[in-house]
Amino acid sequence: MAIEEPDPQETQSSQEASMDDTDPHADLALCPFIGKEFMTEDEAKDFYNGYAYRMGFSIRRATFCKSVKSDEVTSVRFVCSMEGLSKKCREAQNENAPTKSPQKDRPANRTGCKASLRIRFVDGIWKVSVFNDVHNHLLVTSPSKKRSLRSHKSLNSDDKEIIKDMTAQNIEAAKIHECLAVKHGGKKFLRFKRKDISNEIAYQKQKILGVDVDSTLVYFQKKQEDDPEFFYAVDVDESGRLKNLFWVDGRARRSFQEFGEVITFDTTYQTNRYKMPLAPFIGVNHHRMNIFFGIAMLRSEDTSGFVWLFQNWIEAMYGKKPKAIITDQDPAMRIAIKEVFPNVVHRCCQWHVMRKAREHLGALYGTKEGFEHELKRVINRSMTISDFEEGWAAMLRKHDLRKNRHLKYMYSQRSEWVPAYFRDYFFANMSSSQRSESANNTIKSWSRHHNSMYQLVLHMEKIVEGRWQTESDLDIASMNAVPRLSTLFKIEKDASEFYTCTVMSVFKEILKKTQLGFVKKIEKDSLYEVTIKYNPMVAKMVPETYMVNINVLEELVSCSCRGYEFDGLLCSHAIKVMHHVGIDHLPNRYIMKRWCKDANASVKRSTLERSMEVGATKEHETLRFATLKPRMVKILKMASKSCDAFRYLKEMLDIAEEQLGLMVGDQENLSCDIDTSTRTGSHVIDPPVSKCKGKRKQPKRFKPPSEPKRFKPRKCSICDNTKGGHNSRTCLLKKAAGKKKNNQKDDDIDSIDEEDFEEEDMEDAHEDKDSM
Repeated sequence: MAIEEPDPQETQSSQEASMDDTDPHADLALCPFIGKEFMTEDEAKDFYNGYAYRMGFSIRRATFCKSVKSDEVTSVRFVCSMEGLSKKCREAQNENAPTKSPQKDRPANRTGCKASLRIRFVDGIWKVSVFNDVHNHLLVTSPSKKRSLRSHKSLNSDDKEIIKDMTAQNIEAAKIHECLAVKHGGKKFLRFKRKDISNEIAYQKQKILGVDVDSTLVYFQKKQEDDPEFFYAVDVDESGRLKNLFWVDGRARRSFQEFGEVITFDTTYQTNRYKMPLAPFIGVNHHRMNIFFGIAMLRSEDTSGFVWLFQNWIEAMYGKKPKAIITDQDPAMRIAIKEVFPNVVHRCCQWHVMRKAREHLGALYGTKEGFEHELKRVINRSMTISDFEEGWAAMLRKHDLRKNRHLKYMYSQRSEWVPAYFRDYFFANMSSSQRSESANNTIKSWSRHHNSMYQLVLHMEKIVEGRWQTESDLDIASMNAVPRLSTLFKIEKDASEFYTCTVMSVFKEILKKTQLGFVKKIEKDSLYEVTIKYNPMVAKMVPETYMVNINVLEELVSCSCRGYEFDGLLCSHAIKVMHHVGIDHLPNRYIMKRWCKDANASVKRSTLERSMEVGATKEHETLRFATLKPRMVKILKMASKSCDAFRYLKEMLDIAEEQLGLMVGDQENLSCDIDTSTRTGSHVIDPPVSKCKGKRKQPKRFKPPSEPKRFKPRKCSICDNTKGGHNSRTCLLKKAAGKKKNNQKDDDIDSIDEEDFEEEDMEDAHEDKDSM
């Protein structure tokens, strides 16, 4: 029942007279009435929504009116959520409505309720002009159920911040819902559902649509303010869309100066909504732990993209190049490395090579007895190039595989992946890009294929920050811990004083292997032979012989396995000969600094200072700007303390501005800041979905094209025959049995019919006899 503009005082007094102790309207301050005033529309809505919560219904904003002259809202009507009729009910009442295909049967959520509240804007105040409290449906009385009504479900600012923080940690909506339930004292006290949390997360992601790249660049600009050595590079296409992106923090740039001898480089997929491959540069620190030397996103994995990336990466590393790099056998990557790193040792991942070999040689592994074991032995146990080539030729002759196409291809590419070709180069004991694969698995545990670029960058920052923290923890542990010695050798005690805990564990395993084999003198104090005939850790052990050259006076030692050159740690064969000739300590020349406890603590001069003095790129301008900014702020604060200081600094700035203008020329904008709200002409558009090579599909079983198709012979379940080429449906025995069964059935029917006829004749004879 609607009430139109009665006297507010009369209405209020009548309501007070009709209320008793159990009436929900007992508190008049919380009950709407005609003439009640509000300062804003939102205040009126919140008031009516609070009243609706106590009564047990939900509200919504239905209609509003605007002034023709001022185009301002002058009247607003709030109604019960059950007001009106649903579309399905309206169509059911309309006989002329066109028929549609049947849809899912859902209950109607509107009953035509007339309860409402109208407010009008009069003389700068919102006043209640119409109030109807009559409902045609049941009201909710349970407090726990009232919270589920639509207008009463809400997320406060604290909950939204918690959702935002937990989403940044890659926590799912269901788990966030459980955490908030604990915070509020239980799910029955929550005024939102799990779906509301999912909607809030989607809304936060939607806010960066269209400005994803710009948001990322603004974040990078803020990173440069905190870390002047933070470096990033952007590549855009002709239409202004992002093409490639690269970034690296200052600590990684400094660490590369100590641990950048060898890196692995590989791409990973399904990390962002644009399907752009993520390409991290991975190295090894003094704890034998993965370290990120930079991260890139590429739209396409072509030669030009890799060239752009490698050039910017060298610039970020202050011009220093690695000595060795491990990648897969990507042709575009190989060409780019030859162009940008002409003098760097490039090695293809041995694991990828052997995986492809299994795909093409899988049939031979099963038919040629001992071929797989011999192939791996020739590849991994050949100490020299000549040993490998002789062993390869002997293997081909033994198994008659000289015409195998894939083995020919593997041999033609041998200088790019066979270990014998790289034993004289330091690779930190790496022969594959498995460290990149391990880093990719860590990345995928954080990032999802639907993440934006900005979210991916934040996740990568957390991963990198976690790596730095782990390195710091291991540094402290190595400095304070005293490793347990496993032998009585003095060389182990010497190593424990220098090596980190992780490296020391590896060195202990090397010392254990010194118990294997025998030493034979070839030339006294010059050349010795170490023969190993038994190793319980190696299956199908083949006797191995290693030649060790040693100079006792100068304490020089070299083994044919090239263990020190490849890994930076003396091999067990060299240590065994050193003990044999009386060298019981670890010579300083064989203590590689990059494995020591203080490997990253001896930078005499900041790389940043060296870079700022000679650099002329945009990035170097940013470094100089970030370095001068704190000092300038301090000077400005001092000059603002008094008038004399202000006038003095103003005069000095006028002189400095004139002189600097002559030095750097007329430049309209010397700032390196990136601000999406003020930049003009440099807006970077979000990239399209990339058509990259994609994630490699893993087959259920390796089936190379060269493998002959071998069908498993079918076995008939009736006759157990595998040579007839038939199954139970086409089996001749089944057909014969079916015919026999049908014939027997026909005979049974004929016999039944004859018996019936005989019974009928007997009955007729009895009837005739009775009638007589």
